[in-house]
This record gives sequence, C-alpha cells and structure tokens, in this order.
Amino acid sequence: MASSTAHVVRKKVEKMQPGEVFAYSNFNLDKSEELSLAKSLSRLTKEGAIVRLAKGKYYKPKNTLFGKLRPSESTLVDALTKRNNQRIGYLTGISVYNRLGLTSQISNTLVIATNKPLPPKLLEGYKVKYVRREFDIRDQDIPLLQILDAIRDIKSIPDSSPDETLKVLVSKIKELPEEDRNQIVKLALNYNAATRSLLGAMLQRYVPRMPINKLAESLNVLSSYEIGVSENILPNKSDWNIK
Repeated sequence: MASSTAHVVRKKVEKMQPGEVFAYSNFNLDKSEELSLAKSLSRLTKEGAIVRLAKGKYYKPKNTLFGKLRPSESTLVDALTKRNNQRIGYLTGISVYNRLGLTSQISNTLVIATNKPLPPKLLEGYKVKYVRREFDIRDQDIPLLQILDAIRDIKSIPDSSPDETLKVLVSKIKELPEEDRNQIVKLALNYNAATRSLLGAMLQRYVPRMPINKLAESLNVLSSYEIGVSENILPNKSDWNIK
C-alpha cells in the first residue's frame, strides 16, 4: 500500500505546474492512506522536488538561472491564511498599506492577522509575522479589516503623517457601499478604543448620517487618545477625546 501511494503521489506531483500550491486534499486518497501520503511528501521534500510552505501545504518549485521560482506573494498568503479550505487569517501591515496608497515603502515581511497565531518564521525569502485577532474572519470582511488595521496603526505607518493617512482612509471609506460602511462599524467594535474613537470621529465628520451610536457608547468618557491628527483635518476630534 505504501509503495502504491508513493507512486501515485510522485506521478501527481510530476504533473503539477511549477509554483502550484497543494495540500493533502489534492490527492483524493482515503483517510487510511494519510500516513503514507505524509511520508511520501516528506520524501519528495527532502529530494527537493517540492517545498513545504506550512502545515499540510506544499508547492512545486521551478529551477531557473536565478534559483528556485517561488509562488507569487498572493499564493503564499493564501496558503498561510487558509486551513482545510476555511479562512483563518488575512494579510495586513506595510504590504497592505502600500497597496492602499498610505505609504511608498515596501516590505519583505508578510504580516498575517489570525486567531491562530504561530511563531515568526522565514518562508521562501519572506519573513512571516503573525498578529492575533480575537474574532472570526470572513473573506468579504477582509478589505474592511485592512482599513481598520490602518486606522489602528495610523501613528506608525512610515512615509506618512496621521493627517495624510486619514485623508486617504476617508476617501476609501466614502467609496464603500452603504452595507460595507455599516459593517465596518460593527467590525470596529472588536478593535481597541483608540481605533473605535478615530473611526467614529471620521464618520461623523466626513460620512454624515452614518449610525455611529454604538461606537460612541463603547468608549469610556474619561479616556483620551493620543493619535496626532490635527484639528484642520478632524475639527470634531475633541468630541471623541482625541488629542
């Protein structure tokens, strides 16, 4: 049985395209053959025929003049943020803030927000860092969570001031459908008080008639938040105890 499984696995891998990420489920083997499958994949990894990305995730590399061709960043992120076809995380940090137009800096660190964090590691030329999120993650919410992360990190985004970052984020929020704007308020309730306060002030000032009562009610009236935005960009900031 083991030699038969090894043959099936090897033939399947040979037919795969370079850069293709795969998991145990790609082999359609019985549960009883899982141990043989794991041993076969371990053997192929030692041979260099495949590369292990994460637990149960592998890819087939392609040798080029510049070394092994790795999967695209998006493919790596997908491998790191899905388990058993369920979303367990999403990309955040500088890479996302660059795409949002908040910073010109790029990074070779993949910051993965997940409710199942792991120790940092090196993976195919990238540093992978995990940050904890204490809530379930849905695919449709990821763009909204990335905006909320940027609000939370507004003081530390490189090559940008809080005022500049806020302007871009306001434009992003204004572009959202009404359903998503309502959802971002609900999601913000999972974030720290400073993020909830700043989102509330932004919506009050720039997106009138948004239901922001829950954000206001979630805050301690005796707390204040050192964020660094100016009154020019957020004239109502004192109403939200923002400094």
